[in-house]
Parts: sequence; structure tokens; C-alpha cells
Amino acid sequence: MADVVSEETGGQLSAKPEDSSFFRKTGQDIVVNQKRFGFAYFVLAIGVGIAVGLAIVLIGRGSSHHAATTPGFHPTKSGELGAKEIARHVGIKYRQANGHPLVGIIGERPNYQNLQLFNYLIRPHDAQDFKKDIAVFPVDNGVMYTMCAFQTSSCGFAENNATLELLKREALELAFVTFKTESDIDTVTTLLPPAQQTGFAVIFRRNDLAIVLGHPLSKLLHNVGPVKPGSIGSDEQQKVDLLVAPALYAYDSQVGPDGNPLLRLDPLG
Repeated sequence: MADVVSEETGGQLSAKPEDSSFFRKTGQDIVVNQKRFGFAYFVLAIGVGIAVGLAIVLIGRGSSHHAATTPGFHPTKSGELGAKEIARHVGIKYRQANGHPLVGIIGERPNYQNLQLFNYLIRPHDAQDFKKDIAVFPVDNGVMYTMCAFQTSSCGFAENNATLELLKREALELAFVTFKTESDIDTVTTLLPPAQQTGFAVIFRRNDLAIVLGHPLSKLLHNVGPVKPGSIGSDEQQKVDLLVAPALYAYDSQVGPDGNPLLRLDPLG
């Protein structure tokens, strides 16, 4: 993967896949059965939403930590330009243990190799026949954030729990701020730095965060920054994990029958 320097993101590095080493191609044709899995995912989403809501309320009641209050951030522009401002605002808060930036981030419209993405495909955990068990995940009006770790030329990062938890928190904050400040955005996709050539993504629909969007960010994430490995409290980490787990996927890509690229998602939560 190539590093890209964007003037609009203050010199941050971004990762845009340019070859097939990161994505695994397949020759299999996929037959989408939307009715079968549409209902199943709808029921699952309701269950997850209730569980997350109850857990967050209980965690919040059990915490004596006082949330910090800071002036609310709002990008000066909308759409893709607004996403770039959000990427800068959030990215500067997350740091390595030595104080250096954790990752570079670029905000843009969902795309793969400069081709717009319209749909993702979800492969269920219990799928026995992928040809019949693929569900469509419409991108709709979406924003994509691509993270690139500075330590390697491939934008990847060494797998360790502290770094991964920080990246998940950062992806949650990117989605929260985007939905909070851009009322017409339907989905927020954050591509995490790859680990061992595997792509990981955190993808939220607006409804996934509806239970927390009515509150200020400081109510959800107490540490206003800089945020370093080991600086997240246990109660806050539980909230992050509860919200991110259903939105965490491994992914690869393929070309759809219409010639447009698709991201294939394997749920990890």
C-alpha cells in the first residue's frame, strides 16, 4: 500500500490500496439473498442495540468519573471537505507512547482505487454456502476514513492490544463526530491500518450510535486528549468495546457484475 500526503489533511499520511496484495480476489459469483438476511440482521440489530443501551447505562451509573467538558467541535465545511477537517481534529488527539501521532487519517467519500463504493457485502458467521448467504450493506451517503500507521511503509501496525483498543476508540470518535456534525451522513467507514496483510474496518450506520448521539462526546469518552496507550479507563473501554464490536469487520474486495468495486465483510464482533 502506498503512503499519500494530502495538503488538505495537514500533511497526514493516508493509505489507498493500489495493488492486489492487500485484497484477495475471488472468481466465485455471488447470489444475494436479501430477504433472508435482511430480516435476520434487522432482528439482530434490535437485540444488539438494546444490549448496548442497557450496558452503557449500567456502566455510566457505576462510574464515579466526572466527564470533562470542552467546547463542541464543528467542521466549517460539509461533505468530503468536512470529513477532512474531522480527520485532522480527531487524529491529532491520538498519540503513541512517545508522543508521536498514532496514525495519519484521510477523510473522503467511500471508494476503492478512486472508484466509488455503493455497497458492501456481509458474509454471516454461520454461512455454509456463501453463494446464498451474503447480505447487502448499502453505503448510501457515506464517509470513509483511512488510517495509515507511520511506523511502516505498508501503513500496517504491529498487533498489540493497547494499540488496537486505541484505534477502535479513534474509529468510534470519528463516527460520532461525523454523525453529530453532519446530519445527512448515513454511514461512516473507518479502515484501520492492516495487520499481517489483513484489512480491518469499523463501519457504523447512524442508527448504530443513535443511543449516544443525543449526548455530548464527553459523556461517552471522558479523556479529551492527548490519548495514549494505557490512558483509557476500564469503564470507558467497556463502552467502546460494546459499541465497536458489532461494527468490526475483516474485509477484502472484489469487482461486482456491474464493474463497480465491492468490499466483502466478515463480522468479527
